[in-house]
Amino acid sequence: MRPKTWMEEHEKEFIDDICELVRIPSVSERTQVKGMPFGKHCLEALEKALEIGRRMGFQTYNHEGYCASLLWNGETESEIGLFGHTDVVPAGDGWSSDPYQPAVKDGVIIGRGSSDNKGSLMSALYALRYLKETGYQPRHSFRFFLGSNEEKGMEDISYYTEHYGEPEFSIVPDVQFPVCNGEKGILEIDAACRLDSKVLTWFQSGIMSNSVPASASAVIADSGDMEERLSGTGAAVESLGNGRYSVSVRGIGAHAAFPEGSESAEVKLAKILLEADILDPAAAAVMKAVVSFFGDYYGAGLDIPFEDSLSGKLTHVGGMARYDGKVFRQNINIRYNVKADYDEMIKRIENSLMKYGFFIEKIHDNKPCFTDPDSPAAAELVKICNDHLKMELKPYVMGGGTYARKLKHAVGFGPGMPGGKKLFGETRGSAHQPDEYAEIKSLKAAFEIYVDAIRKLDELV
Repeated sequence: MRPKTWMEEHEKEFIDDICELVRIPSVSERTQVKGMPFGKHCLEALEKALEIGRRMGFQTYNHEGYCASLLWNGETESEIGLFGHTDVVPAGDGWSSDPYQPAVKDGVIIGRGSSDNKGSLMSALYALRYLKETGYQPRHSFRFFLGSNEEKGMEDISYYTEHYGEPEFSIVPDVQFPVCNGEKGILEIDAACRLDSKVLTWFQSGIMSNSVPASASAVIADSGDMEERLSGTGAAVESLGNGRYSVSVRGIGAHAAFPEGSESAEVKLAKILLEADILDPAAAAVMKAVVSFFGDYYGAGLDIPFEDSLSGKLTHVGGMARYDGKVFRQNINIRYNVKADYDEMIKRIENSLMKYGFFIEKIHDNKPCFTDPDSPAAAELVKICNDHLKMELKPYVMGGGTYARKLKHAVGFGPGMPGGKKLFGETRGSAHQPDEYAEIKSLKAAFEIYVDAIRKLDELV
């Protein structure tokens, strides 16, 4: 039976399996509980994925709660891997429906994780299932990895490779077709500045390092005419009593790797507070720093406007900010070039922060990765994709971070379709945005590509 016909017969089951995973609010939260290192919801998502894989006839493994895997034994023990993750970023607000009650309508599945990465991994998993059920006899064994900490540090895959090794070659269904053969470095910095303000008493923006903040709020001790000064700025002002007011704004969220078209709510609020001239000098200095640091997305605010021919421009965002009345803490998420001089970059960042009284508390670095786009596996994957889509797509390097950067021999491969129209515009629908959705037609098309890709990799590797 041809893949397209088979998928038509299994479409309802395919959608149901995606929805079963989307219903689980699997935001990774570090715990000290044995067998549950990333919280009960992440464990629940792993167990549900294992249940689905078991029903398909694969061998199932729970790797101490850090991750799980499905195995299809081939003629040899040499493995080819497929790597997906069942954890998600927090839902945030701004949704038109419950983010964990998936809505299937008009050809899409709406819900947190429907695209990133629960729907995506299911396209690849169903390709394995198709081959298994239609009698394909693999030469290699196929290992489908299911992670639960991809969005918050990738401790899951580090644990797995340390304790269980890694496949000979792997694909990661967490990108756009055709082939992502490289990823920029991901540098997360926690910076801080001591702040003693009589006017600004609290500040918060963002929920994740790897997202442009879609909302920001501050608490201001009013001097008497604050409401008048904020009138017409677009900020929501609410009295908290005792001369204190909450000031909130909405921005346009986006994945930190792809900030174009977004609007940082933190920067927006900082500008409003400055223009209203309601802050004391200490608080105003910090807000000026925020505007300076994150007024652009390409490193200029931190004196790191790096660019190279392999990976394009460096990007950076202020992912999260918190102020509790004593210390203003600022998270910075930077996607830096494959060829960037790391030591020079850190030096420039430190100098930029110091100008405004900030100091670095913590640095977490994920080095860039790069695979030769002309290698046999990468080249064949590009060809398969182009044959299916009737396009002339080229491999690319991106700012996003996937499991590929943690594996010696891996590339990102679909299921995102290039050139697709955003159904909900720029502010909703994408990964890490409200009303995240997966287009069923695209997932089914990706399934067919994965079927041919798995066969070809079994020949090549």
